[in-house]
Formats: sequence, C-alpha cells, structure tokens
Amino acid sequence: MTLANPWFLFLIIPFGLLCFFWKEKKYIGYSSLYHVKDLYGFRKIVAGFFKPVFFCAVFFLILALTYPQSAYHKEKISLKGREILLCIDTSFSTTGTAIETIKEIVAAFIKKRSNDIIGLSIFGTDAALIAMPTMETELLEKSLERVHSSQMGYQTSIGEGIFTSITALFEKEMGIRFTFTELRNSINKQYLDDYAVSFVKEMKKRDVLKNKLIILFTDGIYNIGISPDRPLRLLQRMGIKAYIVAVKASDVYGIDPDIAAQHIQELQEAIESTGGKYYHADNFEEVAKFYDEIDRIEKDEIVVENVFKKKDLYIFPVIASLFFLLTSVFIENFWIKIP
Repeated sequence: MTLANPWFLFLIIPFGLLCFFWKEKKYIGYSSLYHVKDLYGFRKIVAGFFKPVFFCAVFFLILALTYPQSAYHKEKISLKGREILLCIDTSFSTTGTAIETIKEIVAAFIKKRSNDIIGLSIFGTDAALIAMPTMETELLEKSLERVHSSQMGYQTSIGEGIFTSITALFEKEMGIRFTFTELRNSINKQYLDDYAVSFVKEMKKRDVLKNKLIILFTDGIYNIGISPDRPLRLLQRMGIKAYIVAVKASDVYGIDPDIAAQHIQELQEAIESTGGKYYHADNFEEVAKFYDEIDRIEKDEIVVENVFKKKDLYIFPVIASLFFLLTSVFIENFWIKIP
C-alpha cells in the first residue's frame, strides 16, 4: 500500500497532543448532556468509550486524507466483439468501378461494426498493413479514402495479402519467438512444417484464436506470390474463418481466362475449407447476406489493452471514520438518556 498524500500524517502530532492533554473535567467543548447525571454499571462503561471512539474517528479521517492506494495491479480493458482484418485488392485488375465498389462495401461494413476491432490491409504485387486493428472508425475511414488501384503494384498476390492479414491479427502475440519471415517460409510448402504447427499450438495455448476473421475484397484472380491456399491452410488449422467478397475484374488481368477461372475455383474451395463463404459483390442480395453472416458470428471478449493501475483505498478509512464518529455522537447524546 502507498500513500498519495503522506504529509497529512503530520496531523497525527497535534492529534496526539490533544489526546494527551484532554482531561475530562478541564475540557471545554460544545454543550451536551454528558454531565447531567452520574452513570453506573454497564451504562457507565459504555459512556467511558466516548473519548477513544471519538479519537478513532479523527485518526481514520487523517488516514483517509493521506489517500491510501494499493500497489500497481494489472487490469485489462475488454469488450464483447470480433477482431476483423479487411484485406483489399488494389491490383491493376481492380481499376475503375471494381475498386470503387470495394471501397463502398468496406465503408458500409465499417460503419456497422460499432463494437468490433477492425484492421485494414491492401495487396497488389506486394502487401502492406495500412491500419492496425482498432475501434477508431474515423481512422479506418480516412485510411480507406487513400486506397487506390495499383497502390501496391500492378499484379495480384492474394496469398501475400492473406498472410499479411494473419500477421496483423497476431503481431502482439508473436513477440521474439516467432518471426514473419520464418512463418511465411513454413507455410510456403505443400504442408505446414513444424514451425507453423508450433505457432498454431502456441496461439491455442494463449487462447487468442477466438472471434478473429479475415475478409478479402478481390476479383479472385491471382498471378504472383504464394498460393492463397497455403495461408488459408494455416487459418483452417487455427480455426479462423476467411470470407471473400468478389468483385468483377477489369478486362486487363494478365492471365489466360481458363487459368483465371481455375484460380477463382481453387480460391473459393480454400476459403470454404476455413468455414467461410464466397460472396459476389455485384449481387445486392449476396452482399446483404454477407453482412448478415458476419453479424451472426458470436461475439466474445476481446482484450483491447492491459493497463497497470492503483486501486484507491481511501473509502475504507472514510467509512471507519464515519462509523466511529456516529458511535461517539450516539454515546454522548443518546446513550445517557436511556433510562
């Protein structure tokens, strides 16, 4: 326990002197019935407690003025919601109405998520995080306004976008034990190697996998980077769902139409393997279903921040002081009236 105002303890000195010099017959105080008649027996014993009880009231009042506080303790600030990473395709194939459709849907989505923590990532040839998961809607909206086509290069690396979104969701938990490069290398194979498996096990052990999801806004056609099914395999292993809201690509996407169709099909299957779904942005009813699907996902406790606080303890000496003060008033002014 610590005292925020320890100098109030000096009041104990005059308080102690008062205790020493206060003699019953020489005391000049406020008028009372204390000397009206002689007391005897149990009533006299109780009446004799008046002075010590009164001084207890003064002592605890002084203690309250010192503002006692507990030692620092860890306190978490949490809420009931979801942690969502929105991953936006900014490749050349989303030029024109595609990127505007994406931004319109994302903006509406952000406004509907009052209790959710949302982050934003973008991808093209490369991928980048532009807004860490946050509840600051204004920050997300301003970040979204700055998103435009070809921002991260002309090609489309959906796999890199998904992986960047995964690392954004777990950046705080990765610490020095896990690195982005090693984790990326561990999933860029036909299977998850021991490094990725140990990452999953550690995240499960820390109980940080609940209520997280990734939503991609893309045309579904990828032509560079790691295959999307590999980071999605990691999500599947962690039990995290991924969703896609697919927009219609522009006429230029630099890949054979048959291969493009195959990539879209493979991506849809990989998304559904996580428990997520594939929606089409050009269908109003499908977009409405997308909003409803996210709303149905159960909310869970999300720790927003861990802070260290001191707990105020002054209320306890205040209560004690009031108790002893009222007891002294009762003894001096009411107890002796009892026949």
